[in-house]
Amino acid sequence: MFDSPLIQRLVALALDEDQARDDITAKITVPAGHASKAKVIARQRLVVCGLDIVPVIVKEGGWSLSVSKQATEGTWVEDGEILVELAGSTRDLLAAERTILNFLQRLSGVATSTRVFCEGVKGLKVLDTRKTMPGWRLLDKYAVRTGGATNHRFSLADMILVKNNHIDAHPGGITGALADVVAHKPPGMPWEVEVRDLHELRIALSFAPTMIMLDNFKDEVLTEAIGVVRASGHKPLIEVSGGVSKARLSVIAASGVDAVSVGALTTQAPNVDISMRIL
Repeated sequence: MFDSPLIQRLVALALDEDQARDDITAKITVPAGHASKAKVIARQRLVVCGLDIVPVIVKEGGWSLSVSKQATEGTWVEDGEILVELAGSTRDLLAAERTILNFLQRLSGVATSTRVFCEGVKGLKVLDTRKTMPGWRLLDKYAVRTGGATNHRFSLADMILVKNNHIDAHPGGITGALADVVAHKPPGMPWEVEVRDLHELRIALSFAPTMIMLDNFKDEVLTEAIGVVRASGHKPLIEVSGGVSKARLSVIAASGVDAVSVGALTTQAPNVDISMRIL
């Protein structure tokens, strides 16, 4: 995955943004031939994510640095544990430092928050959303997977998802929008419809979608909604979205829902604390 042109372009942009090849401080304070080793160290308990992007950063920077992973992707590490060791030109190590840390802190932050959210969840699939950092879609979704959740669609082209705005914009409302989907969707493409109440749910079921999203349904209505689905004779996957907190997961799972989608996995994940030390 880390050889994707999308990631290479993102890394190149980050290096250009930091003017990493023009580190004036290192040029003044560090002799041209000076070599060092460096350690990238966790400064808190975290789930490791993104180690394979370090060689990409080194390559895009045009530096001759050796990279040695010291931790295992997707595992918990404690404060003080070494994630990566690098060696080579001291100037190059200093030039690469901030870009390496920015990527690892964000990726490990998303993976850590996702792991915490998913811990103890049984019988319920946790999905991410497209609420990702612009340009970071591939990486954010990778971090979500590393943390233990499941990716929803990657882009608008992956599947059909009829949402509230599509329904409100269609002259025929939900019935007209779904009739058009059934008539014109590519063969074999899965499709989903978002519904806001039991009335829209009953209409959606009549078109036999692959998946139905119950948007902002309160807990007391979920059981009734599942009953409507079962009585219909159709068996779509049922997803719940909107206000899905960890505290609600057990209630949602007990209702018979298949999955929850959680934008907070990527929108509310804080960066974790990681540092690099030159030896």
